[in-house]
Amino acid sequence: MRKAARTELIPYPVIAAAVRGDPDAVNQVIDHYSGYIAAMSVRKSYDQKGNLCFVVDEDIRRRLETKLTIAILSFDLN
Repeated sequence: MRKAARTELIPYPVIAAAVRGDPDAVNQVIDHYSGYIAAMSVRKSYDQKGNLCFVVDEDIRRRLETKLTIAILSFDLN
């Protein structure tokens, strides 16, 4: 059975605080999207025995988090 998608919205005051640069609010937004970011960062890899496995590429994960942070801080609420 497939896990249900997360449907909670980020409260507007948190978004507004993140856009103003509040580090706690920015972290809340990043935490909200952390599962999606991890899923988008998965790469195929092979272990030492040649078995296929899937791992989160930490470089890609950090890049996506950085892009999200930049987008938050440059967002215009007006």
